[in-house]
Amino acid sequence: MAICHAAMVLTVLPSLRRGYQDFTIFYSAGKIVRNGQSASLYDLRVQYRTQNEFAPDVPIRRAALPYNHPPFEALLFVPFTFVGYLPAYGIWAVLNLAMLAISLALLRKHFSDIRSLSPALLGLAVAGFFPIALGIIQGQDSTLLLVITVLAMVAASAGRDVSAGVVLALGLFKFHLIVPLVLIVAMKRPRLLVGFVPVALALGAVSVAMVGWHGVFDYLQFVLRLEKIGAGGAIVAVEMPSLHGLIADMTVGFDSRFWRTLLTVAGSVAIFLAAVWSVRKAGDSVPYTFALATVATMLIGYHTMPYDLSLLLPVALFLFVTTGQTSTTGDRADMLLLFLLFLTPLYVFLGLHLNRLGWFALLLIWLFWRLACAAGPISRQAKQAILAGPL
Repeated sequence: MAICHAAMVLTVLPSLRRGYQDFTIFYSAGKIVRNGQSASLYDLRVQYRTQNEFAPDVPIRRAALPYNHPPFEALLFVPFTFVGYLPAYGIWAVLNLAMLAISLALLRKHFSDIRSLSPALLGLAVAGFFPIALGIIQGQDSTLLLVITVLAMVAASAGRDVSAGVVLALGLFKFHLIVPLVLIVAMKRPRLLVGFVPVALALGAVSVAMVGWHGVFDYLQFVLRLEKIGAGGAIVAVEMPSLHGLIADMTVGFDSRFWRTLLTVAGSVAIFLAAVWSVRKAGDSVPYTFALATVATMLIGYHTMPYDLSLLLPVALFLFVTTGQTSTTGDRADMLLLFLLFLTPLYVFLGLHLNRLGWFALLLIWLFWRLACAAGPISRQAKQAILAGPL
């Protein structure tokens, strides 16, 4: 898989030079803020005009590739605008690789079972995981969210729940993922909210200062409108590897948006409650709590994209440790689960060939079920076989 991804980079290099990648939205947002146009951050005409200044040779882009992240994240990319688009993209790619290295170093240092894995395996696991490769190629911010969650895991494992909450709040640039993750983990470690809430409010204040109260409401309407119209093909529900994507695909041709939304909400609530029940029943294993919360978040996140699955890397590494130790049916099932999770052709076939990546959610449901079953009182031994005790 790592070799496949290296070949993929070489294949898409000409398109990256022309500006096809998602990094366009961050660079344009940084330029808009730097030019003193923060109030127009969510004006698609301003976004499109700005993007045409540095990436005019993208024939498929007849409108803006929309920047739909919170205002405060645009500040992070203002420094990148002091260099050209391609150098800025290269710097961001190098920083992404550095954040991956930091994530691995932290996991090895603070979790002994991860330390038992060879550095070669860890390196190949990162290079061979399609969501990570996709995120770096696209210039997305998913790797930043990964290192934030790893830092929070480390803080929580050291008993610093308030610090973990502070760190997780920094990931609110993807609030649709961070909020459910925090709520699930907080059911086991409520002091997390003591650090999370103040920082969340501070970031909200920064956003208000940038775009004004009216701009905040415009942003919310902007996001909802993009979800409704699909942003010219950039946001398509059936291409999301989540419960939202799965139900959207299963109900294609079903005219009622109300019933589709109702099914998605009902399923998401059920998964959320199952995750809460599981983490409360389980022991005090920080990796287990974060693993279950992460998988649940990927499923119930309304806007989960393929590169967001990068957050599953720590889950996969812990599974690498605990699978293959027995010859039970459950252990063999976990090995198959890992194989499919790292199978790049599966992502390519569902995502690029069929445009129906929503069916990938079935794999996540299977993973969630394996983890949730490990928390029940009947499955204490299974828990040790999947994600054992204090790691």
